[in-house]
Amino acid sequence: MSVDSHGNVLAALRRKSFTGRVAELRLLRELMRDEARGCFVVWLHGMGGVGKSTLLLRFADEARTQGAVVRTIDMRCTHATPDAFWAALEAQGPPEEAQLLLIDSAESLGPLEWWLRDQFLPRMPTHLLVVVGSRRPPETEWRTDPQWWHALCSVRLSGMDEAEAFLLLRNRDVPETSAADIVRASHGLPLALALFADAREASAGTAGPSGGRELCDSPDLARELLRLLLRETPAPARTDALQVLALARVTTEELVRRTLDVPAAEAQVLFAWLQGLSFVDSTAAGLKPHELVREALLVDLRWRDPEKYERLFRRLHAHLAERLTQRTGGRWAFGAGLVHLGRASSVVREAADWNGADRFQLRSARPKDLHPVLAAIEEEHGVAAGRLARQWWDRQPSAFIVAEDDRGGVVGTVVAPCLERGVTNLPDDPVAHAALEHVTGRSSPLRRTGRLLLGRWSTGSAVAACFVLTTLWATTPGLAVSWTCAAREQEELSRLLGLYDQRPGETVTRADGEPIFSFVRDWRSMPFARWAEALSTRLLADDPAAAPAPAPAAEPVTPAMPWSEFVGAVKYAYQKLSEPEQLARSALLRTRLVASDAGPAELRQVLTETVSQLRAQPGRRQLADILEITYLSGPRSQQAAANRAALSFSTYRRRLSTSLVTAAELLRERELYGPVP
Repeated sequence: MSVDSHGNVLAALRRKSFTGRVAELRLLRELMRDEARGCFVVWLHGMGGVGKSTLLLRFADEARTQGAVVRTIDMRCTHATPDAFWAALEAQGPPEEAQLLLIDSAESLGPLEWWLRDQFLPRMPTHLLVVVGSRRPPETEWRTDPQWWHALCSVRLSGMDEAEAFLLLRNRDVPETSAADIVRASHGLPLALALFADAREASAGTAGPSGGRELCDSPDLARELLRLLLRETPAPARTDALQVLALARVTTEELVRRTLDVPAAEAQVLFAWLQGLSFVDSTAAGLKPHELVREALLVDLRWRDPEKYERLFRRLHAHLAERLTQRTGGRWAFGAGLVHLGRASSVVREAADWNGADRFQLRSARPKDLHPVLAAIEEEHGVAAGRLARQWWDRQPSAFIVAEDDRGGVVGTVVAPCLERGVTNLPDDPVAHAALEHVTGRSSPLRRTGRLLLGRWSTGSAVAACFVLTTLWATTPGLAVSWTCAAREQEELSRLLGLYDQRPGETVTRADGEPIFSFVRDWRSMPFARWAEALSTRLLADDPAAAPAPAPAAEPVTPAMPWSEFVGAVKYAYQKLSEPEQLARSALLRTRLVASDAGPAELRQVLTETVSQLRAQPGRRQLADILEITYLSGPRSQQAAANRAALSFSTYRRRLSTSLVTAAELLRERELYGPVP
């Protein structure tokens, strides 16, 4: 009577629970059956935990049931020398009898990979199929040697899709109420699915990947995941580099050097080590870790050393903000990196969908993008918006920015034209007119070089829109005020704008009656560098109470007096500068230019300081001289003032009018933001 073995029982359980890998199994079966196969080496590669070993075991079981002679070598248990390799093979029987050879953990082959390619495999009989499982793809020599072009098949294993992940959990008797959370948390990695399912069982069947909690609530689970993925305890310098990799959207050698403050040679070595890790992808922008590994590394860092986490976060945030404001190229990447860093805050992470955001690429729209962009705007904002957007394209095509994923698909669009003082030929756009009215009628008017950035429409990903807007806030020359629109349906965008300290402004009604909400920031009161520094502190707080979206009633401080009245009041005050009784009636005494109990002497001091401020500005000395001659150095007629200024009377009158308006601009800025030091 035959006695079944535990090995057979385990093989049966593997067959029952195995999920997915349909295409890979089909390929291996076809090669196994084909005696005239040209390819006799299949190199399966992918990050740790993706299921390479499970696939090898599953195929080995299947081959044995069909009578094939199978040999297996695990390089974790075998020294990487020819003698040790031969000994492990011969211990299982005559090597020449084998029909299938499975080599697992081939990333540990090291120099033995050269021996395997050039000496071992050429000596093997033609009936042998070799299947290799490795965290790394085959070395370049395999792919550049013509004799291996058809003899080697390289297959990259990726994570499971959603259907396969649900089936795997069903095979483990995980209820559907818990499966959805586990699938979302695992990012398709079979190892993570198994760990999360096991954690659920250990926590008495409560929901979620680890008993109803996120990975951030399970530092032990994060640590176990990293141990299995790394298979080593990295040296301190390598641990530091891993933590930079986790924080940064994309990691470059420069980023490692600047964030860790190490010499260039050490940064180069650390970067090369990161590049060789199986869970790290090399892209044109830099290195990107698998999303689950990123989360596990951040959880582990914040649990082990919160102070170090804060230090690295601040260094990285400051470096990205500095590089962004330098405008030395690559601005889209630095802007996206700065915003993406904020997702380390749970408040920001929960405000929007960040899935795949580390792979978004930003660029200016091209002529071929016109029709897809207009179609997206029409779909999200209506047909009228599409027609209006076409008018903006005709006037400012540079205002159109698109975001693409790593496959070249458009995931978002932002339309952000720049408006300047005295701009004409605008489309008949009520939002643009409202924004201009905001800065001309209720705020400090734009200077000649000042700009209003109108974030008019965005489509698709709210995160991609924030990437674009943050970049523009930092790099638009002469930016004075930004006015960003959000439709009622764009809740994620509104939440992100609030968290990034954009203040709710006026609501404009669309032609179809739908509201358009605005978020406004005056960058003259807090330039981008200071804003970014304050933002890093708010993000580190990681607390909704510390980083709230401003209440709808909140408004930036604005002057009570309309601009036209303010200019008239400034003109009256200068005319009465030498008449204290008349100056005491000035409406400027009821503004924030002076203290509430101030008199004409204090107001005269402010007006005199404004002339000095005007004289100190390049190209405006003559305007200051005209005010000095006309009002400060004694009363005189305008004709006498024109003669003293050596100007014709008509030219003098024009220059005097310009001088008064320019002085009013400086006084309005002083009213809003205080005196210039």
